[in-house]
Amino acid sequence: MGTDRRNLLKVTAASVSLAPLMVQSALAQTLDPAEAERVLFPAPGLPGGGQMEVRMMMERDVDPDIEELNQKVKPFNLESWYGEHAHAAEKNEERAEKALQAGRKVSASEYHLRAAGFWRSAIIYLPEADERMMKGYARLKQNFDKAFTLVPAPFERVEIPFEGKMLRGFFYAARAPQGRKAPVVFNYGGADGLLMNGRADGGSGPYRARGMSFLDVDGPGQGWALRMDKIYATPDTERYVKAVVDYLVSRPDVDPERIAIHGSSMGGYTAPRACAVETRLKACAVWSGAYNLQQDIFDYYPPIQERLRWLMGAKDLQDARKRMADYTLEGHADKITCPLLVGYSLDDRVMDPRGALRLYKAAGSAKPSEMLEGVGHGRRNWEVRSYIVDWFAKQLGTA
Repeated sequence: MGTDRRNLLKVTAASVSLAPLMVQSALAQTLDPAEAERVLFPAPGLPGGGQMEVRMMMERDVDPDIEELNQKVKPFNLESWYGEHAHAAEKNEERAEKALQAGRKVSASEYHLRAAGFWRSAIIYLPEADERMMKGYARLKQNFDKAFTLVPAPFERVEIPFEGKMLRGFFYAARAPQGRKAPVVFNYGGADGLLMNGRADGGSGPYRARGMSFLDVDGPGQGWALRMDKIYATPDTERYVKAVVDYLVSRPDVDPERIAIHGSSMGGYTAPRACAVETRLKACAVWSGAYNLQQDIFDYYPPIQERLRWLMGAKDLQDARKRMADYTLEGHADKITCPLLVGYSLDDRVMDPRGALRLYKAAGSAKPSEMLEGVGHGRRNWEVRSYIVDWFAKQLGTA
């Protein structure tokens, strides 16, 4: 195989970086233990020996597919974004098939889930008219469904009647004694919400561990409902949430007095809006809280305008902006009486954090209410996210 300039640089770099290690390894064989520690590692007498040296313990723990994507995806290039994520998805499909042929069903299931996750990422920014959107969505669903033909699903597939149609959802039962009614948190997703998100637990794990069930649904303007059934989003989200709560109270394993709602991204508006009318909801927490979506997301973050147009079923961006004016909590926020937690991030580039403050101030009847900084777009703060789950546990009596 010929060696081009790039490969030569790689070989040279590897040789340079490995040489000291090779010398050190040889030294370790010829020196007594105390001398080896002094030469190979700093701080003689360190408890635990050289294993405690920070460079020994700071291992690389990066998903190789993600690492490759980070290196290959070209900034602000939709074709590159789609192509590289689709490639990662196909690689995992191939791995799944090889694992299945080898009789490794669990591994095959995990690879199919990974493929579903990469297909989700591949299509997330494609416009409605791009034929790859529906083809990619079909591949996503195919992989997700196949994953749970190989292992038991951690959820129950449910259908919720809504205005003559059925909405698809996953119900994750709480880790609670058999026969006991458990509280439940209904997750109201955002503008790019997809029920099949490539995760086995769908984010339900922290809730179930605290004794709460978790319901995720492809609602109006989301996932299957948008793509297959043409169910578009509307500003009066209480209509949809009422159907969800009606379903939940009909379940023998749900405590009808302990139903809560969590909203993420655009759900930072839609969840509080529903609480203003649906009094059966006993608590509401949102990240990236919002007050007026025309101001807080449509005008604040123009790249998402086409997606918002699609999920509302608007004919063009002018029509979309006009419709978005109805997505407001003015005249509604003051009717929220259940406990309210409004999350936001000062550096949120998608949702205007000032909208979260307006929501908090307007919801003066919500008792108790508080704001939580550090949870919003671009943030993956485990500690803050855990605080939200603990907050729900406290409000619903499982803490």
